[in-house]
Amino acid sequence: MARKQQNDPLRYAANLTALAAAVYLGVTALLRLAVGQLLRLFNKSATLENPIAVPEWVLGVFNVLLPAAGLAAAFWLLAVGVRATPMRLRISVQMPRDGRLWLFVPVFLGAGFLCSLLTTLLQRLLAAFTRYRAPEAIRLPQSGFATFLYFIGMCVVPAVLEELLVRGAMQAVLSRWGTWFSIVVSSVVFTLLHGDIAQMPSLFILSVLMGLAAYCTGSLALGMALHFAYNTMSFLFLYAAQKMDGVSAFAFAGYLVAVFCVGAVVCLAAIRRLGVMRRFRPIPRVYDPKNRQSRLERLASAPLFPLVMACMALRAVWPLFAK
Repeated sequence: MARKQQNDPLRYAANLTALAAAVYLGVTALLRLAVGQLLRLFNKSATLENPIAVPEWVLGVFNVLLPAAGLAAAFWLLAVGVRATPMRLRISVQMPRDGRLWLFVPVFLGAGFLCSLLTTLLQRLLAAFTRYRAPEAIRLPQSGFATFLYFIGMCVVPAVLEELLVRGAMQAVLSRWGTWFSIVVSSVVFTLLHGDIAQMPSLFILSVLMGLAAYCTGSLALGMALHFAYNTMSFLFLYAAQKMDGVSAFAFAGYLVAVFCVGAVVCLAAIRRLGVMRRFRPIPRVYDPKNRQSRLERLASAPLFPLVMACMALRAVWPLFAK
């Protein structure tokens, strides 16, 4: 008589994580279709990509609501899915008690700037040898209020809600099987959600750093600050490119580069001199003798997780070959 297969909490957590990622992408896509239909009230030919006769503030509002709704739906699914299980989300935004931890923000920005250079290099290489085309930059509006709404949608909403979803929910749900395991798996999901293959190495590196921030501090506050700072840096470069003339934009961008690089070096030296790294507890290794399969084997055998990850990976590589 065949032995009944026992439920594996890791497979359940992996499937729940994958389902949350699919819900985020699905809800966002459906809302974009719905908003595209609403924009036709302003002009029959209006779309999100070509918003003819649509007020800038309306686009700014949608720029805030669309990602927020998708992220909130995915977070709600994870929160509901773990209610009847031993798994728990970790939603703490308590500020770090050690003020020296904020020295990591300039260091993270320096790392983010280097990652941006890596992304630019990969975009050029992929464009030269494949059919890849870099995604078009978001066009900032003319009015100050609409620009502020775009800033909220591009910098604040992702910093808060993506950290809640990825670090507060996904990483927390997977943490019982190992800290590094939960950080790496949730970072893979985070990276694939963004879609652009040229950005993926950089996004993965930055996501791992934000995952370490969440683990080492026991709070999402530092990770949210790192995420917000990086998004703001990207927004400032975008603003300089679109809102300033050539000389002013070049000077402002050069000033930003100098500030980020010098700040990163100075703060890294201060972190080393003050011994900030010694305050962090070592990350323990996880040994699971009760299960003969490794964690990766159990992830691969969870039906939904590899399917969703494969679909997101296909979405990322498709532009390399599509005409």
